[in-house]
Amino acid sequence: LVEGRTIAVDPKVIPYGSRVVINGHTYVAEDCGGGIKGKRIDVFFATHSEANRFGVQYADIYIKK
Repeated sequence: LVEGRTIAVDPKVIPYGSRVVINGHTYVAEDCGGGIKGKRIDVFFATHSEANRFGVQYADIYIKK
C-alpha cells in the first residue's frame, strides 16, 4: 500500500490494477477493504488522522483505459 497511489475498491465494480482518476489525481486499485462494496472507494492514507482530515467525499471518477 502506498499513500497517494493505492485505493481500495470492490473488484466486481473496478478490477484490481485499474488506474482511476479522482479529482485530477490518478490512483491504482490495489486493495479491497472489508466495507468496500459496490460504488465506494477507500483512499489509502499513512495515518488515521490524515484519513479523518480527508473525511468522506463524493466525486466523479474516471477509469483510464
